[in-house]
Amino acid sequence: MMKKQLLIILAGILFAGNFAFQPVHASKIVESDREVNQLDEAGSLAKYHDNNINGKNIKIAILDTGIDTTNRDLAFKKAINFTSADSADFTDRNGHGTKIAGIIGARKNGEGLIGIAPNSELYIAKVANDSGKVAFAEVIKGLNWAVQQKVDIINISLEFGKGNEALKEAIDNAVEHDIIVVASAGNIRAEGDTFKAYPGAYPDVISVGMLNVHGQIYADEFKEKKVDVYAPGEDLTSAYFDNKMTLDTGVSYATAYASGYAALVMEDRLSRDESISRESLLKTMKADLNQGINGTPWYVYTGLILNILTFCAVIGLGIYSILSYRKSITRKWPLRTMGISIAIIIAVNAVVRYLVFLISK
Repeated sequence: MMKKQLLIILAGILFAGNFAFQPVHASKIVESDREVNQLDEAGSLAKYHDNNINGKNIKIAILDTGIDTTNRDLAFKKAINFTSADSADFTDRNGHGTKIAGIIGARKNGEGLIGIAPNSELYIAKVANDSGKVAFAEVIKGLNWAVQQKVDIINISLEFGKGNEALKEAIDNAVEHDIIVVASAGNIRAEGDTFKAYPGAYPDVISVGMLNVHGQIYADEFKEKKVDVYAPGEDLTSAYFDNKMTLDTGVSYATAYASGYAALVMEDRLSRDESISRESLLKTMKADLNQGINGTPWYVYTGLILNILTFCAVIGLGIYSILSYRKSITRKWPLRTMGISIAIIIAVNAVVRYLVFLISK
């Protein structure tokens, strides 16, 4: 037991100042003779894609190791490097950034992978070096750059073991500009590891935990972390070097899944002239992506309850009318009372169903 605690403490110390990517298991090369759709265990992606909602006009900044500029599945609007003096050297030599970009926005082009939001506009900020390590300063620069580009979503599939005042200010600045910031809740590096991961632990950031391929929470430790929403993160297909695809597992990839999904929800709401907030976005994402892990929301059953009550009321009124017509009962309700009863049934149905509609949005 003492040995396990020492390992967790050591891991926290190592990750306090900078970060290195920690995949749960090694990548597996995926071979396919057809275009590959992303994992969609709950069918929530299909409901958007089938209605031609693919993230169009939604701008997503990816703060990571850059991007493989030769990958046929990937396109980007703008890119910059903050890891060296050469701002134009945003080429990914690590692979992590390319995988994140693929999960979020791999294009539908007849080959390779179809991303979560294939029509979204990607803005690439290389903030982690080729070894996958990063300091606060680079992430802060990436955040400020993303704000300047007026993006809608910022994806941060990385973690620090502690917070930083300047990082918090940069996050707050992005939020004040109505940008949705999505970040990892942190990988589980050892049994019992429940350390807070930053910037995901900040209140205004959407912090993402990981589900397995069956839609269940990948590890119990996530329940003790600051997690706002869970997303699939096991065996996700990712874009990789040489136009290959890999199968990957990790909370970094769940974070990318959540960012891509947020883009779909945004496009859908904007198409209907609806407002977008962190809270409303989270409500939809939880309902769609959590896949029942928190139980079915109470309001889902109100329609069934209303139907049962309405059916019983109508049947009751029908039986009463028959008995009244046959003079089987001594005291009759006046027609006015019958009409009021029907009006109440209709009104209750209308009001309650509208309230449920507002709650479930």
